[in-house]
Amino acid sequence: MVALMVASTSVALYLLNTTENFKKAQEMAVTSQLAFLGAVAAFVLLLIASFDQIKAPLKFIYSCFLKPLGKTGDSTSQQGRLEAFYKEQAEIYDETRGGLLRGRSSMLALVAAQLKEQLKVSGSEKAPIWVDLVSHCLRPYRWNIEQMNKHFPISKFERVYLVDLCPSLCRIARERFQKIGWNNVIVICEDALGSNFPGMGDPKGKIDVVTMSYSLSMMDNYYAVVDHVHSLLEPKTGILGVADFYASGNVTKASSYGIEGYQCSWLTRNFWQIWFSFDHVHLHASRREYLEYRFDVKKAINGRNQFVIPFVVQIPYYIWVGQKKRADSKGNQAILSKSSLAMTQSSEDEVDEPTFFQLQANDSRPRSMSTDSNSSLGSVPDSPRSVGSSSTLVSSNFSAKALADKQVEMRFGSKLSQWRLPYNPTLECHTQFRSYIYAFTWEDPRIDLEVLNLQKDDVMFVITSAGDNALEYALKGQPSRIHCVDMNPCQNHLLELKLASIKNLSYDNFWQMFGDGRHPDFRRILLDQLSPTLSSAALQFWYKNRNSFDDCFYESGYSGLALRLFKWLIRIKGLSKAVEEITTTDDIRVQEQLWENVVKPATLPAWLVQWLSHPAFLWNALGVPINQMNLFLDEGSAVRYLYDTLDPIMTRSLFKNDQYFYNLVVNRKYTHESCPSYLTEEGFQTLKEQNATDSMLLHTKSIIEVLKSLGDGELTKAVLMDHMDWFDPKDAEEEIKEVSRAIRSGGMVLWRSAGRKPWYNALFEKYNFEVKPVGVRVPGSGVSIDRVNMYASCYIGIKK
Repeated sequence: MVALMVASTSVALYLLNTTENFKKAQEMAVTSQLAFLGAVAAFVLLLIASFDQIKAPLKFIYSCFLKPLGKTGDSTSQQGRLEAFYKEQAEIYDETRGGLLRGRSSMLALVAAQLKEQLKVSGSEKAPIWVDLVSHCLRPYRWNIEQMNKHFPISKFERVYLVDLCPSLCRIARERFQKIGWNNVIVICEDALGSNFPGMGDPKGKIDVVTMSYSLSMMDNYYAVVDHVHSLLEPKTGILGVADFYASGNVTKASSYGIEGYQCSWLTRNFWQIWFSFDHVHLHASRREYLEYRFDVKKAINGRNQFVIPFVVQIPYYIWVGQKKRADSKGNQAILSKSSLAMTQSSEDEVDEPTFFQLQANDSRPRSMSTDSNSSLGSVPDSPRSVGSSSTLVSSNFSAKALADKQVEMRFGSKLSQWRLPYNPTLECHTQFRSYIYAFTWEDPRIDLEVLNLQKDDVMFVITSAGDNALEYALKGQPSRIHCVDMNPCQNHLLELKLASIKNLSYDNFWQMFGDGRHPDFRRILLDQLSPTLSSAALQFWYKNRNSFDDCFYESGYSGLALRLFKWLIRIKGLSKAVEEITTTDDIRVQEQLWENVVKPATLPAWLVQWLSHPAFLWNALGVPINQMNLFLDEGSAVRYLYDTLDPIMTRSLFKNDQYFYNLVVNRKYTHESCPSYLTEEGFQTLKEQNATDSMLLHTKSIIEVLKSLGDGELTKAVLMDHMDWFDPKDAEEEIKEVSRAIRSGGMVLWRSAGRKPWYNALFEKYNFEVKPVGVRVPGSGVSIDRVNMYASCYIGIKK
């Protein structure tokens, strides 16, 4: 408007220099002035009309940035500062803090899920008691209670205590709860340390849940408050939930809990500490460190709030759930100090731990399997089915499963979840991976099962990949233990998600996620149903990538690049109808003809084959390293290899009901007729009802590290996929030597290769394996070796 007025006035002045245009200039000047006044009037009217919409932000700006803090009321106390700061904001607080205080809803969902899981496991019918400690915030104060009601009904709590210092906010909260009719909610306007809880007497050790939403950072006496909360919580099952701002230290976090996204840059760390300190909000790294020193971290999620200017202004915040540290958290020495074989209950109704010698006495495996030069504890059986007799209980008080869990803890450290073993996420070998390479497994488990002949007393060693084949082994063979190994943490995050989903979800929800590849309510399911049985690392990964199930899960990860490319190619070439017919026809001759006459000529021109053969594409889209690429190039061209892979597939079996590997590539989802067995309703229910997934342990380490941690002859079956193709001779020999040590006599190792006769077969023979071909492709024969046929050969090694 101002620019318009200046421009029009300048024109008018210019016209004044000419007599003939003087009158015209006068008219233009008057018109521009009237236009400016009209615009001002319209702006004023707009302000008046939208006053209700802008009143809240204007009041917020004044209170936060213009009004001098501490000039009103008692500025020497925290209560005085808070009352001065929030008195004028009380009624508009809800409208202004929605975007600033992130993570509160997620924290409450995690706490509620943990609480429900504990009540289910314990069988307790006692109504829990919840204390919400708030130092300043109406929205996370009143809002917390209303939000928690969505996850865990307020009526099911015995009492809910709300503790806040600000009288103005307490008054509004009381009125709100009275209106709703929650008579078990009690508002206490006191300091967190001086709170009295009406109707409880001494509250120490009696509180089941404590939550703090953006309040810990506001408390002056922070350490005393954390200690006080520690004393309030019930010793065994008390839950603490926190959502707050934070700043990391300049030293990398040592714990594997909540490590992803924890570290802040020097600028971020120092800027936000200084900025928030003006409002008496303290973000020093020692605050969160002390919290995690006093409590065991169960779940931790680190995030960045971009509500001010997305991707530019990022305020670090965290979502955190913890519990009191257990009495035996000092390690396994407590177990070794036990001396009695009998496992009796103590006066506090606690089950005594078995000693290491008791565990060893119950080892049903041959003594030759119980020596491990790499472990000071020796090799201990770690499977429920390999301990003692076939009975499910070792004694009346200690189950075989609990015994097996303790054995695992003694050997590998405390598990991060039911299946996940501890690892150091800061190592470069793990941080190099931002996501999983494989969203689905690209090896045919049918061949594996036929050759390996799995039995219930087998102990397996497999590479995780996407976990599909490990689940197939658990379903069809139900071995006593399956060691799943992958250096990429994200691959284990994926398998862990599948395991937690089998344990906690209905078949319909499970199918939506991994059959259809999309679920509209994944975030809620993740927090409410899956979080109690996921490790903190897996939870953080899937919380960060919760949009993976918005559209097409199988287009995520590095392998998703190949699927997206194929989808694009089919559309560009106008082949959608032909491809659809390939996946739906009941006639294998039609399937073959459509491939040979329509799809193949259009989708595999020479230039495309050359591009698909580029090392960068092979690694990023298909997970094929250059060493493996050289193996198949040694035996012919990339074009020949591709034709030998795909041509025989079209005549082997139907896409519609058997070829679920390629059906997935085409449709980017499974169908009920063409999918892995664990995705069928029968397979899902078998895994769930028979607890078949309990046998799995997820190792996030290199294969050689895990092999060295196992005892001599501990394994009976191993599936190494194709990863030996990647190695140079020195590394391959070191690994095969360890495989030979860990596999018992008569045990089997299965591997695949891009070469028809891989060079490392001789190394298996050197280390006492009888090597036999399971299937070897013959170029140009048109015969496949399995339903995938991606590899040129498959071999089995039998330990002599």
